[in-house]
Amino acid sequence: MFIASALGILAAFFFFGIWSSGKVSSSSEYSVASRKATAGGVSGIILGSLVGGSSTVGTVQMAYHYGLSAWWFTLGGGIGCLIMGLWFVKPLRATELITLPQFLGRHFGQGSAVLSAVATALGSFIALIAQFLAGTALLGSVFPFPAWVSAVFMAVLILAFAYGGGIKSFSRLGKVKIIFLYGVMILCVGAAFLSGQTPSVLVRSLPADPFFNIFARGVARDLGAFTSLLCGVLCGQIYIQAVYAASSDATARKGCLWTSMITPPLGLLGVWIGLALRNSGVAVEASQALPFFIRTYFHPLAAGLLWSGIMITVLGTSVGITFGVATNLTRDMYLKTKRAAGYDDAKILFASRITVLGTVIVAGLIALAAGKSMILQWAYLGMGIKGAGIIIPLIAAVFLPGRLPSGWSFLSGTCGLAGVFLGAAFFKGMDPLLPGLALSGLVALAGFVAGKRRPGFPER
Repeated sequence: MFIASALGILAAFFFFGIWSSGKVSSSSEYSVASRKATAGGVSGIILGSLVGGSSTVGTVQMAYHYGLSAWWFTLGGGIGCLIMGLWFVKPLRATELITLPQFLGRHFGQGSAVLSAVATALGSFIALIAQFLAGTALLGSVFPFPAWVSAVFMAVLILAFAYGGGIKSFSRLGKVKIIFLYGVMILCVGAAFLSGQTPSVLVRSLPADPFFNIFARGVARDLGAFTSLLCGVLCGQIYIQAVYAASSDATARKGCLWTSMITPPLGLLGVWIGLALRNSGVAVEASQALPFFIRTYFHPLAAGLLWSGIMITVLGTSVGITFGVATNLTRDMYLKTKRAAGYDDAKILFASRITVLGTVIVAGLIALAAGKSMILQWAYLGMGIKGAGIIIPLIAAVFLPGRLPSGWSFLSGTCGLAGVFLGAAFFKGMDPLLPGLALSGLVALAGFVAGKRRPGFPER
């Protein structure tokens, strides 16, 4: 009954997303929905990528270990969308582009464009590994397959939806997914409440430290995680694609603001579920905490439906991240090579789809090698890498156009990435993003002092 219910919901969801999107006939339709997305469509694209395995399986996993500290992911993502909607939409949409590196290249030249493409593609790719870990954990909780079989099945599901309708089907998936997901998480919290795991009981029964300490993993590490989400949302290709896909500035802004209100409460629901399972005395592999809760607290028919909701969430986010990585690799790297010179639209669309295939295969292989590591750690690292290499030049381009010379912008981004890797190597108690941001900011400050406004650069 459980498996029949789960597979039935998954099949219905895929048919809805693919058939409702229609046939994709151009690379623009595939990448930015022909720039006709509504506010709901923009929000669907962002939610489809942001709210996934890290926000659900990963949050419950970390809450089972650390409690309230697991909220930083969805809290940071929500505030990042708020900042995007209030201050970044208009300057980003001032020119009809598709990728963030194109935007930065217009301000700072080809060097900064390539660097930002590398940073955002690498960061998003690492986030895709987190989704693979969540997806294989979910599949492993139901099907007694070896890990490699679960990874292959996960890859096939991602590719089926990615090839079905591009960003249009993904937008529809995001909107339906978030409604479904809220229902799943609220039902799980309701089951915890009815079983006696109320907030007051949890507060009385569990130690305040670590479970109700928002900085349970350390102030530097948790603030760094929060900052990683802020920067990662502002610098994430799929979120920029959502802004570019909107039919107008007002529509893009409204979509971002809707997302900022929807995302943080989901994290609190996940924290409650993780704490409830911890307080029940059950010892379980942390990555299996959410699927274990669903299978334990619900009838098999209902449990299959709820499990499929979480699986859809993970798949949706995987598809969104895959689109982001493939768009960067195709538009900002491959199409600028001599081999791709003169490509028509059909060849660009084909290249995008081949890149999607390669991205999914490599991410699946790395996830297999990573084993049962903490899902949110991969998600934070991916967001941090994007932020360290991009956020300071991006802020300069948006708020101080023409003030930061191209060479200093490139150096700032390079030093930001170097700072992340140095931080990971030498500052074990701190999120590596923080030294990366500090180094990038200092270099940019030196560039502002040393540089002069470039003649003829348009004001905003």
